[in-house]
Amino acid sequence: MAISRDKKTELLEEYKKILEDHEGYFLVNSDSIDTATITDLKKELKDNNANFKVLKNTIFKIALQDTKQPVEIQDFDGATAVIYFSEDPTTPAKLVKEVQKETEQLGARGGVYEGQFLSEQKVMQLAEIPSRNELLGMLVGSMSAPLTGFMNAVTGNVRSITVTLKGISEKES
Repeated sequence: MAISRDKKTELLEEYKKILEDHEGYFLVNSDSIDTATITDLKKELKDNNANFKVLKNTIFKIALQDTKQPVEIQDFDGATAVIYFSEDPTTPAKLVKEVQKETEQLGARGGVYEGQFLSEQKVMQLAEIPSRNELLGMLVGSMSAPLTGFMNAVTGNVRSITVTLKGISEKES
C-alpha cells in the first residue's frame, strides 16, 4: 500500500523532530521480532525516558541528511526501528542487549550520541557501563566509607575503655 505525499511529509517532520530533540538514538534490526516482545520493550523504554519507533527507511534517510547526521549512520537497509532517548544511553543499550540475548532477533545497527557515530560494537559496549544512577550510588558509597570507618574506630575506642573500666570496677568489688 502506497503512502500519500501528505503522510510522507508528516513522517519526515516527525523523524526530523526525533533527531533534533533528543541526545541520541540507536538503529536496530526489527524484521523478525514478535509483537509481544516489542510491546514489552516499549514499556520498559518508556519507563526509562526512551522510545521505540519502526521506520520507513527512505524517509528516515532523508531526515538523516536534512539534519546533518553522521554519514556512517545513513547506510542501512531492511526492517529498521529507532530507539531514541534524551538522557542516559546505557539503559536503552542494556535493554537492547537483553532482548537480543533472549530472542536473538533485535540487533543493534549503530547509533548516534551527542553528535558522534556509534558502531554496533560501541552500542553493545554501552550496555556494559553502569547507568548514571548506579554510578551515583557507587560514589555515595565510596564517599561514606571513610566516615563509617571513622565512626567504627571511635566506637571501638569507647567500647574498649568501657570494658576496661568495667573490669576495674569488678576487680575492686
